[in-house]
Amino acid sequence: MRTKKATITKWLLPFLAILLILAGCQTVGGFDVNKALLGDLDVKSSESSTTLSLNAVPAAGISAEDQEIVDLINSFSLTLGSVKLQDNGNVSASGIVGYKQMQIPFSFFMDSANIVFTAEGAKQPFYYPISGYDPVLGLEGFDQTKVTELSKLVTQFVVKNLPNPEAITVASVTESVYGQQVGLTKLHTEISGQELPGLLKTFLKAVSKDTEGFTALISGLYDYLYPLIEASGDDLDSLGFGEIPLENKEDVVTVAHDAAKLAVDALLLVYDKQLENLYKDTPELKTILGKDTKLAVDLFVDSGFHIRKQNIDLHVALPANDDLPLQSINVKLASETWNVNGPVTADPISTVGAINYSTAELTPGETLRSFEQGSDIYNLLKDDMGITYRSLMIAPDDDYYYPVVINGTTFVPLRYVAEDLDATVEWDAVNRAINVTDDVYGDKLVFKIGSDQALIGGTTVKLVKPVFVDEYGDANVPLRVLAQGLHATIDVDEDGYIWIERP
Repeated sequence: MRTKKATITKWLLPFLAILLILAGCQTVGGFDVNKALLGDLDVKSSESSTTLSLNAVPAAGISAEDQEIVDLINSFSLTLGSVKLQDNGNVSASGIVGYKQMQIPFSFFMDSANIVFTAEGAKQPFYYPISGYDPVLGLEGFDQTKVTELSKLVTQFVVKNLPNPEAITVASVTESVYGQQVGLTKLHTEISGQELPGLLKTFLKAVSKDTEGFTALISGLYDYLYPLIEASGDDLDSLGFGEIPLENKEDVVTVAHDAAKLAVDALLLVYDKQLENLYKDTPELKTILGKDTKLAVDLFVDSGFHIRKQNIDLHVALPANDDLPLQSINVKLASETWNVNGPVTADPISTVGAINYSTAELTPGETLRSFEQGSDIYNLLKDDMGITYRSLMIAPDDDYYYPVVINGTTFVPLRYVAEDLDATVEWDAVNRAINVTDDVYGDKLVFKIGSDQALIGGTTVKLVKPVFVDEYGDANVPLRVLAQGLHATIDVDEDGYIWIERP
């Protein structure tokens, strides 16, 4: 049941957020809500700021351990103090991530070539190339503006067909935006969890009747997907359009529309019964989609139908459950936008000396060494996220590590255990020695074939038996000496299972 409930919550939140932002399309008090929701589609440049915070309310009588998790959730915050959208598509952002007692400043930049990211404490930026997107898909020269066009098409279709919730009001107000007083229209709407199923059903009815919009949407999808399908080399006759050639756009769009409409109509016929069955099979949904789940949004729109400010408050009631010790979780987001379609220049971040994240296969130690030791982000990665943590289990009859007990000492193949603890292993043919380098701390371990002495972090350690090579050609060493040399601890349970942990 834990997985089921976690999945429901995971997918419900984005769905609620979508309905919150796209609250409706009908005119309210003479104000065209549709234009307000679609006005930002023509924005080519702007500057903005955003804050995001979480508040989890614990269930009564939770454990101290669960309370710590709740406190961690509530300590999270995100502030984007400067987001710049340039008219050429370049975007930059700088902000602060708050977590526990930490405040981690970061910067982000994206242009047509790369996505670049850096944070306070990083020794160099990280970047991910995106200019090679087309060649990777075999679509060199593909017009990526189609992605933007498709996004607009989908947004217009959804906004056009979504109904207004019961609570929606419009008022003229004066608000401060980036330190300036601006006359705006305030659109306020509220949605309860109880309303959502009805709103969705009304939306599906509108979609079924919107033949023109539905056809235009599918036509746009065709324009975007056809080059991808053609370039992929797939059998175009196997995509379910019968005798219709895929390159015949008009016929394909007609068939696809009819099939999609039929699916929507079929869903509407069983909608109420399926919803009833869903509540029966998943009774916790009655809480999540109940009166205590509420969404509220304030949109402040200027005379050009551009959203200049927005406040979003999402409160989700959660069912009582031992696996999810929360009564509710609240998400708040506030943003404001200025310099709309004005002169804006994004702040670039140079990739000189940066790490290419698309090709770099960084070990945990290499990742940590990319940041200043003791910095907040270093501590976050190591202590809170535990990127260096490794856990191995060796059974008495393990057929991978195949341990061998000799005079009470467990020997294992060096390479398997060392590499599973992220260490590098190198063969020194001249000295018939194996050099092991710890990934996190950089300590050196040296084991010589046939020798009962090893060099562990600069200290000579005597072994109970010389290092030997088994019938498979693997060098075997004492497990405890190897593990402890790589900063791991060993525990043996009553059944003889060996547990190895590296913090």
